[in-house]
Amino acid sequence: MTEPQELVMYVNGRLLPQSQGMAELQRGDMQAAGGFYDAERTFNGRVFELRLHLERLYRGLEFSQIDPGLSLDELEALTLEVLEANRPLLASGDEFTITQVVSLGQPSSPGENPSVNVAIYCQPLDFVSFAGNYVRGVRLVTPVTYGVPSPQSGGKESGLQAFQLMTGRDGRITECRGANFMFVRDGRIKLPDRRNVLPGVSMHTLLELAESLGLAVDEDDYSTYDVYMADEAFISSTRYCMLPVATLNGYRLGNDMPGPVTLRLLGAWRNMVGMDFVRQALEHLSL
Repeated sequence: MTEPQELVMYVNGRLLPQSQGMAELQRGDMQAAGGFYDAERTFNGRVFELRLHLERLYRGLEFSQIDPGLSLDELEALTLEVLEANRPLLASGDEFTITQVVSLGQPSSPGENPSVNVAIYCQPLDFVSFAGNYVRGVRLVTPVTYGVPSPQSGGKESGLQAFQLMTGRDGRITECRGANFMFVRDGRIKLPDRRNVLPGVSMHTLLELAESLGLAVDEDDYSTYDVYMADEAFISSTRYCMLPVATLNGYRLGNDMPGPVTLRLLGAWRNMVGMDFVRQALEHLSL
């Protein structure tokens, strides 16, 4: 097989050079009028928890009554085919994110059912965007908080990446934008009620690791004040797995960065995937 000179992607039954595939999706009749997507990452070039991600994608499609024209098994096989086609371009020490998109095309005339487009593509994982957060932690802000120091303020939070910690109408914390959130108090993990959040695959992984380590998990409604009393906290998402939280609304959480429970979970995650992905990410900061 000839090594590709450009990443390739799947679009509606064809493998195309990625530049051509993206241009195809920008055609007037294919431009998205809504749809669903999911994304995974690789460890040592192997995709992580693909099945769980696709099951979540198909739950959304089923709820919205969108038929992608492919079974879950077929989309899984196509995803692995796209990954293998792009593997020759994966440099040593790098990883991919792999994204599946099922989108509705623009109807060509009023009253006509929209077409359904399926795309799968790889992108190099951008370690630099999050690597330093493993050491420094991130800062969280609640949208109703005013006067929170900015990263440019020169204060103790200078340089920390910010995430919004969302709350429900009753003021209870839920999740961050694009990430799930948990905190630790007296050695016990505190998990916001999953009925009020979109549970991610990384959250599922963390709960499994916590169980394997014998760490207790309490699932309940929690307020911002509860988080201020935390010994440590962390967020989870596909690209970076988990990141420690340094502050909430400028208030320092705990004494250590990362905290001891966060370090135990990171260690268990490393063992599970068979590589030190934190060190891998940090090494990209010096490239």
